[in-house]
Amino acid sequence: MKTIHLPMCALADVSQVQRIRAATDRSLMARDLYAEQVVYQLTQSLKSAEKLVRSALAEYLSLGSLPDNKLAALRGLEKLDAEIADAMKALRRDQTLMFRQASRAAFRSGVYRGIEEFSAAQMPFYKGLTPEGIDRLTTSVFTLIDTDALDFMANYNLVLAGDVHRELADGIKRTILSGVATGRGADDIARDLGSVIEDKESFRHAGSKVFTKAQYRMEMIARTEVLRAHNQGRIKFHQQVGVRKLEWMTMEDERTCPVCGGLEGEVFDTDRFPNQPAHPNCRCTSMVAWPLVICGGELGVTAASSQAACVLPPQAIHDLAKQQAEEEKKLKGAFESGEVADLSALTVKQLQTLAKGNGISVARTKSDFIKLLDQVEPGVNHGDLSGAALQAKIKQYNIAALRSKDDLAKLLASKQAAIKQAKALEEAAKNAAPPTDLSGLTMVQLKDMAKQHGVSLNLTKSEVIEMHDVLEPGVDHSGLAGKALIDAKAKHGIPPLENKQQLVKALEKAAGEELAEKAKKERPNISEA
Repeated sequence: MKTIHLPMCALADVSQVQRIRAATDRSLMARDLYAEQVVYQLTQSLKSAEKLVRSALAEYLSLGSLPDNKLAALRGLEKLDAEIADAMKALRRDQTLMFRQASRAAFRSGVYRGIEEFSAAQMPFYKGLTPEGIDRLTTSVFTLIDTDALDFMANYNLVLAGDVHRELADGIKRTILSGVATGRGADDIARDLGSVIEDKESFRHAGSKVFTKAQYRMEMIARTEVLRAHNQGRIKFHQQVGVRKLEWMTMEDERTCPVCGGLEGEVFDTDRFPNQPAHPNCRCTSMVAWPLVICGGELGVTAASSQAACVLPPQAIHDLAKQQAEEEKKLKGAFESGEVADLSALTVKQLQTLAKGNGISVARTKSDFIKLLDQVEPGVNHGDLSGAALQAKIKQYNIAALRSKDDLAKLLASKQAAIKQAKALEEAAKNAAPPTDLSGLTMVQLKDMAKQHGVSLNLTKSEVIEMHDVLEPGVDHSGLAGKALIDAKAKHGIPPLENKQQLVKALEKAAGEELAEKAKKERPNISEA
């Protein structure tokens, strides 16, 4: 294969080294800009949660200040607790989505920027790439790389964010209960909670109150994890195309810490490059180390040739991605057919790939070994075997640790059959009308049934008015609405959700309406008869 050799670092064209350094600097600027965008989005969602909490506190002030009405105050506190819990759920939901999107976007941006750096450095086969060409090549690289690292990072980010959400919810609850216990007013409690602060200079002097502390931790997580995902994307690209060495690169300014400063310029094998970020708020990255060798751009480059000590050109990556996509399509088709014959036509390696992707272990379990031993030694009890004794028997009969091709094919066929059966049952459940006798069902079952048939779990306005008519006979409640309705519900402690008896009644009504609609559709059209 023809190769193009770039000179050794000592003899290298200084302008080319400068170009790739400048391209890496631009990559860092794009990474940091995106990190700040993510921080802003997270801060805005936290600010929205703060407004909801303050609004709930203000409403508690009006409920809890009723003269000599301790019951109303208690109900107000319960309502406040429920509203704060709802605000925290909404915050967690919004920020979970943001973190998932940010991890994937930063990872993909890292791949894109890695390609762009090769183009900016005017490396052979890469220097003519347009932005559209870089984006298309990014998609091809994404097809080839193992995204398990990306999934791990996304889940890790959610764990970190979840810790902040729990601490925030606990902090709000502690502050409110402490304030109520010591007789502080709602305005004082709100001040004790602190605020989300957008001005960076003011934020530095804000102290460590509940919302300020949550903001600081969330911003630190966002910046650190965007950097992690971006740097991983670049390294995954470098691994895929065959870059063998990477150099540690710091920002080289007064904020560079001793840990990272000592690593500046150090060169490592790409597969053994140290973890980045090295610490929270780390700003370091990696840069390709010289010399580099670009493989020839022939269309016949295969997966095997990617192991050569040279960097693959774009066309070779596209070809590999096409082969990978065809392979995945073939495996998906065999699995979705669910036929043992189709699955048996695959290789052991292909079956192992399918098994891993569908939650099936490729290694034999203890029960697998016991069954095989029962076959080779019929009439002997192997159920009590374990540890060294079991291992000795396995070794005696030379039983492989991994499942056979036939085993994997049968297990995958069973898995697909189970998936089809589950889908059929789910579809049947959606179309089934509620049973006529619901009194024996649990509240959980009733709620699930209500969701399936579009029955609201919340009390309707008319139901609330009917309950008030019972609680206060002779009083006209028909005009209750808005805040007056809310106050009336709080007065009698009426919960926002249907109780079991009301839910049964609503489901029975829904069942009757479904039957009536079905009968109407099945009734012959007299005008056409």
